[in-house]
Amino acid sequence: MQISHVVLSLAAMCLPPKPPVVAAAPRTLKRDVPLVKTQIGTMEVTEVCAGTMTWGSFVEKEESAHKELDTFLAAGVNFLDTAEIYPVAFNYGKTTETWIGNWLTARIADGSIKREDFYIATKC
Repeated sequence: MQISHVVLSLAAMCLPPKPPVVAAAPRTLKRDVPLVKTQIGTMEVTEVCAGTMTWGSFVEKEESAHKELDTFLAAGVNFLDTAEIYPVAFNYGKTTETWIGNWLTARIADGSIKREDFYIATKC
């Protein structure tokens, strides 16, 4: 019985401390609401980084992904996350990169975005 108490005490000492609870103001992604930007090196990116993980699996059509990107852009988001292994679940491959490239090419051509003002993070 005493050994089990010692083991439990030792296990409790090995657990990391609980992080402090910090009250933060809720943030929403709305048009006409300026997003906070952060300086990373020479880049000024929005704190909101839009993700593409479900494209090609749960978001099945390229046009749906383009609508999502247009919504992010209209809201002021200029930072996008992707990876060569996206999408998840099935249909692995370069789907997201192709869709982002097609969207970016079209938006640059129509003048709605400058390439140097839009940042893409990837995990190669």
